[in-house]
Amino acid sequence: MILRRVIAHFRRQEWTAIAIDLVIVVLGVVIGIQVSNWNADRGDRLAEIGYLGSLEEDVSSSIARLQDQIVLMERQQAARAALLAYSNDAEATLPADERDRLVAQGLFYLPSLNISQVTFEALKSSGRLGAIRSEALVSELLAISADIAAALSRERDEIEVTYLFSDPMLVGEFDMLGLFRQPNLSDAPPLPGLPETRRPRAAPEVMKSLRFGNILLYRSYFTGERLSFLHKVLERLQKIAALIDVRQAELGVGQ
Repeated sequence: MILRRVIAHFRRQEWTAIAIDLVIVVLGVVIGIQVSNWNADRGDRLAEIGYLGSLEEDVSSSIARLQDQIVLMERQQAARAALLAYSNDAEATLPADERDRLVAQGLFYLPSLNISQVTFEALKSSGRLGAIRSEALVSELLAISADIAAALSRERDEIEVTYLFSDPMLVGEFDMLGLFRQPNLSDAPPLPGLPETRRPRAAPEVMKSLRFGNILLYRSYFTGERLSFLHKVLERLQKIAALIDVRQAELGVGQ
């Protein structure tokens, strides 16, 4: 319709009318483009808010699990220190239940890293990581993958030492019934249905040996290495959580 009007005005050489019609056309196109851009920006904003919410859930749960794991591993180190002191003192004694508790905590328990990266991996694999409009946040999300890989590498080192040296010693030298009667470091109850044992259980001779002390030192060393990297992961997660809060505030989330 606008085109027919312009042609009619042109034939009659109504230049003012032609100019008005052209302005109307241009304004219509500009407004249409602007509305389209607004809609696209609004969609991008809503998508980013959704992604940030999912990232926040992943990071929050990961921080809680990691903090618990660090506390348990520190308790494990304390149990090993007590066992090493006992092992190095030829005259020292330990009640059977205390001995079993320390051995179960210090040598049997082997915690594993549990970090949730579901949202981050989904964004990265789908090419949608750019939907997060915070360069600082994206940089930290990429960097934490390297920290997690380093922590998992140290975890594999301790697993290898545990399977090669620690577990064979426990199976061959210790009353495993006594160990399994102890609650684990997570304060979970012992295995159900274990038989009562009334026979006296002397401390295994291996607990005063060089071998026992060396295994304690090996496990303590690798756990110490792991703890160092876990603290780095925790610091990175906390920084990511803070950056998520900043970006959500910029987007008006919760306001």
